[in-house]
Amino acid sequence: MVYKEPKIKTFISFVSKLFSKVADPNTGIIYLIKYNSKIAKAVPKEVYTFYKTEVITHIDGSLIYLEKKNNNKRCIILYGKDKNDTNFLDFGAYVSRNIDSGNWKIATYLNNKHLYKFILGWGLGQYNFKYKNILKSIEIPSNLNKKTLMSTLSGIFYGKDLINIPSSDMGPVELEKSFIDFGCYHKAETKTIIGKEILEGFPLLHAVGKGSVEEPRLLELNWGNSMHPKIILIGKGVCFDTGGLDLKPSQYMRNMKKDMGGAASILSLTHMIIESKLKINLKVLIPTVNNDIGPQSMRPGDVFNSRDGTTVEIGNTDAEGRLILADTISYANEFKPKLIIDFATLTGAARVALGPDLPAYFTHSESLASLLNNISSSNNDPLWRLPIYHPYENRLNSDVADTNNISTDSFAGAIVAALFLNKFVKQNIAWLHVDTYAWNEGRKLGATKGGDILGVRSVYDLLKLYISNPQY
Repeated sequence: MVYKEPKIKTFISFVSKLFSKVADPNTGIIYLIKYNSKIAKAVPKEVYTFYKTEVITHIDGSLIYLEKKNNNKRCIILYGKDKNDTNFLDFGAYVSRNIDSGNWKIATYLNNKHLYKFILGWGLGQYNFKYKNILKSIEIPSNLNKKTLMSTLSGIFYGKDLINIPSSDMGPVELEKSFIDFGCYHKAETKTIIGKEILEGFPLLHAVGKGSVEEPRLLELNWGNSMHPKIILIGKGVCFDTGGLDLKPSQYMRNMKKDMGGAASILSLTHMIIESKLKINLKVLIPTVNNDIGPQSMRPGDVFNSRDGTTVEIGNTDAEGRLILADTISYANEFKPKLIIDFATLTGAARVALGPDLPAYFTHSESLASLLNNISSSNNDPLWRLPIYHPYENRLNSDVADTNNISTDSFAGAIVAALFLNKFVKQNIAWLHVDTYAWNEGRKLGATKGGDILGVRSVYDLLKLYISNPQY
């Protein structure tokens, strides 16, 4: 084993170093100043009196002046030159990745909302899977919520590591170990459903996993007060996806260690929920499996029962994620939750429609959609609603079963996948389905290429509002 299973405590410790308050006489100062022509003319004159000066032009036209004289360091940032709203999250990430090593503090008249985003971005910019040494720390102003910053960053870093670890060291067994450690840290109840229970109670999950040497399993975590609203979170945990007998072309298989990005996203969200002691009666379900090729692999044309009795024809073995989610959603229904939320790297069609950085989401609830739209547009963690368009259901018709797992053509792939899942959601239960890419292609400002946690901060904020308002 090259990589050990991630432990949530490691990331909490890691992030705490990022915000260390260790006294340092060489602490640098970051000045965040709204751009205007008079300031722009004045600052360079002052800066050029120092021994070293770098001028960096940010993508929105902001100017960043880095200056050093002996051990004294300053960073003067003139933001907003292009007169558009500055993305302070990306801005903070960019600065943290380009600024000198050491300790820093901020001097600014930014409001708390923008300052919070800048510091959160600073933290996100420090993530790097290849090493864990924090080289740049920043002081959190007393008027910001340090606990929320800590839990958000440690949860996201944990999720990113889960995705980035190669599948040779992050299969269903290792994911289970990390999951149990996660539950122990949070004093939550965990259990694993495996073996005969999967065979008899989760036939679709068993069908996907029976071609692998590692047994499929369902990971379950319970936390919270039974008097609070019942919320169930589900994360797709396909640790590697070959496509099965409908084998993926090599260029599409290369990054399939990220196919458990839904599980990683849900664990990030769970960490944020528990750390903030959100008043939720929480159940987390992660079906985990490898979609491998073997003598027992499911075949195109096979028909399987699902947990709720619906028969499913396998139109394509590479549409495996929706199969394991279907059984898990059926299981979730049995607990009569107020809301089910699932995250899954489910379809390439969602990426074709919206690109890698904008997860698609589906829901029947107009109130949920309205909340989520407002939240995601304001906190730089966007999601985009796609419709559950019922006229497309006939694309899932089967001659030999209640439903096929894929469409008869290539149109509306993300919508059709959501329609398949919708067949297994009880009508009286609110449902939110997020189709995420869970990967950064390397084009995002201030972030390293690799596993990414998308939409989780917005869904966390959604839950805070959802449980506090009886109308939802």
